[in-house]
Amino acid sequence: MHKFRPEKVSTQSIRQLRLLFTEREKVLKALALFENTSENKGFIPKEVFNAVASVNKPVINQLRKTLKSLEEKMLAIIESDDKLSRQHKLVTSIPGIGMQTAIYLLIATKGFEAFDNWRQLACYAGVAPFPFQSGTSIRGRTKVHHKSASACRQEAQIAPQYVRYGSCQARQGTENILRTKSERRQI
Repeated sequence: MHKFRPEKVSTQSIRQLRLLFTEREKVLKALALFENTSENKGFIPKEVFNAVASVNKPVINQLRKTLKSLEEKMLAIIESDDKLSRQHKLVTSIPGIGMQTAIYLLIATKGFEAFDNWRQLACYAGVAPFPFQSGTSIRGRTKVHHKSASACRQEAQIAPQYVRYGSCQARQGTENILRTKSERRQI
């Protein structure tokens, strides 16, 4: 039985991190859109491609500078708060957990104060399977809930891939998954 526990107001540092992390995600999406222009290289005339590429190049450079600036600001916020700095160092000491995954965990868990134990975090992340049952009948295999935090589940699934396969193969696997999802949407 869960007891009602009023949500604690997250600290100013967590709020700033959340805002900067969201802005970072926007910049990453925009950067990916502009960099995907190179996929058209073989399909359109060279003159047209070069014209578009010359327009996109300064935008891509500016987006990369903005991305670097956002990451530096996030690290500065973490280093300015002793508790967040200690937690960030502990989380990044886990193999497969990098800077951005650690920041995401700090934001999602509000500095590891939002959940009482690891089971609650696993349920929130959507990595804890539950049996499909109704009353006394058990029908079906165990599944994770579809309403869980999908971004948290994705982070939880990608980190072990980096440990097991290395960054290049894990990145290729992630790109393959995203590519197949986009292909399914087009069908």
